[in-house]
Amino acid sequence: MAKMGNEEMFENLLRLFGNPYLKNNFLDSFLTLQRMGFVTAPNYWGLMGEKNTGLPNPLDLYARMLDFYMALGFVPRDKYDQALRDNEGLRQENRFLKETIRELQGSIFREGGEGMQETWREITQRQVELNKAVGQNFCELVKLWQVTER
Repeated sequence: MAKMGNEEMFENLLRLFGNPYLKNNFLDSFLTLQRMGFVTAPNYWGLMGEKNTGLPNPLDLYARMLDFYMALGFVPRDKYDQALRDNEGLRQENRFLKETIRELQGSIFREGGEGMQETWREITQRQVELNKAVGQNFCELVKLWQVTER
């Protein structure tokens, strides 16, 4: 019995897909679906008036087809194009942020390097001054030692 039901359903589907009303109306509504989106396209069937008279409950049939296409991951063309534009915008933003970070890192390294050089100069100048002071103190000690020995 179940087999008979499947065969009968298959024959009904073949007759339905062979129906010129479905072929014409579904292509029109599918293009509308691509242009306007899943939510708006079923309303298109209601606007078609007399063309729907040969189809049994076209809105229900179309809603099931939409569910099928959505389950497969199809999206309206507008949403796809918007996603591509958003993706390109994010790529440009990412490039801009990477360049900005590189510039900031470069300026930090430059400033840090300049600061290190300045610190190194100060340390070496202090070391030279200390060495001069030690040398002078040593000379004074030697003179005092020579004076005390005489």
